[in-house]
Amino acid sequence: TQERSLPRLGDLIFVFLILTVVGLTFSIAVSSIGLSLAIALWIAKSVYEHKWQIERTPLDYFFLAYIIVEILVTVFAVYKWESFVNSKRLLLIAVVYLFGTYVQSEKKAAVSVGLLVAVTALLSIIELFDYFDLHPERLFLFQHYMTTGGIKMIVLLLLVPFILHQGTPLRLRLLGVLWAVPIFVALVLTFTRSSWLGFLAGCVTIGIFKNKYVILGLLVAVIVFLLFAPVSLRERAYSVVDPNHPNNIGRVYLWTTGWKIFLDFPVLGVGDSDLHQIYARYKAPEDIEPGGHLHNNILMWLVTLGSVGCIVLISLFVKIFSLELSTFRRLKDQWIGGSLALGALAVFVGFHVNGLFEWNFGDQEIIILLWFSVGLALAANRFVRD
Repeated sequence: TQERSLPRLGDLIFVFLILTVVGLTFSIAVSSIGLSLAIALWIAKSVYEHKWQIERTPLDYFFLAYIIVEILVTVFAVYKWESFVNSKRLLLIAVVYLFGTYVQSEKKAAVSVGLLVAVTALLSIIELFDYFDLHPERLFLFQHYMTTGGIKMIVLLLLVPFILHQGTPLRLRLLGVLWAVPIFVALVLTFTRSSWLGFLAGCVTIGIFKNKYVILGLLVAVIVFLLFAPVSLRERAYSVVDPNHPNNIGRVYLWTTGWKIFLDFPVLGVGDSDLHQIYARYKAPEDIEPGGHLHNNILMWLVTLGSVGCIVLISLFVKIFSLELSTFRRLKDQWIGGSLALGALAVFVGFHVNGLFEWNFGDQEIIILLWFSVGLALAANRFVRD
C-alpha cells in the first residue's frame, strides 16, 4: 500500500504545481493556493518517508546565500516588519525545486508547458474580445497590463523553441502556431514596451542558438511593424528611443533618485520594502513619480539589498544562465529536452531585458514563471540523463 500511495502523492504534488503556474494567468489567489498545497504535500511526503523529498541542484548554495542576505537586510532594514513580510518571496524559490523534482518524465514536462500555453491562449482570446469590445487603451483583464505583457512574453518564449524544433511532431508544431497567434497579438496590445523588448531579446537568443534565420525574420517583422502598424502602436514603439517621452523622463528621475538612496545605504540597503516613504525624502521637487519601486531590477537590488545582495543575485543568475546553456548544448537534438532548455534560456534573457525597465523580480506572477522555467531546465537535465 505504501509503495502504491506515495507515487500517487508525487503525482498530486505535480497537479498542484500545474495549478500554481496555470492559475497565475488568471488569478494569483488560485496560484498561491496551488503552491501552498504543493509545499504542504511535499512536507507530508518527506515526513512519511523519512527522507528529504527534493533533488539537489547546482544552484543550492547560491539560493542559500540569497536567503541569508534577505535575513541580514531585514535585521538592519529601515522598516523591519515590511522587509520581513516582503521576504516571503523566498518561498517562491520552492517552484524551482518542486518542478525540478516532480517533473520526472518528458511527458510531464510537455504537459506542463502545453497546459500553460493552451490556457494563456484561451485567456488571450477572451482578453482580445474584451479589448475590442470596450476599446481600452491597453489590453488587460485578469492582471495589470504590465504583468499581462510579462506573462505573454514568457509563455511565447517557452513555446517558440517547440515550434522551431524539427523533431516536434508536425501536429504539435501547427497547434503551437495556432496558440501563439492570440498570445502574440495580446502581447502587442498591452502596449508594454519592456515586454516587447524582452520578447525580441528572447527571440534573438533563440536565433543565435537554434536558427540564424529567426533573427532575419525578426528584423523583417520589426521593419514591417514600424512601417505599417496602427499609428498608436508605432508611436509606442518609437517612444522607446525618445528621451523626451514622459515615461522615459519618469524612469530617469526614478533611477537618479534610487542611486542617491543606494549611496547612503551601500552595503545592505534599506531593506526589502516598498520605497515610497524613503523615495519621498530624496526626490527632486519637480519629480512627480511615486517611487514605490524604481522600474529596474538591478537598481532595486542595490537599494533594497545593498551591494552585497546585488552581487549575490547577479551571481545566482550567472549560474542559472550557465546551467541552462550547458543543458541546451547537451540536449539540443531532443525536441522536448532541447526545447525546454532553449525556452528557459530565452525566458532568462527576456526576463532580464524586461527587468531593465520594470521591477519584474518583485512581480509574483512573473517570478513564478521564471522559477518554473529554471525548474524545467533542471528536470530536463535529470530525466534525460536518467
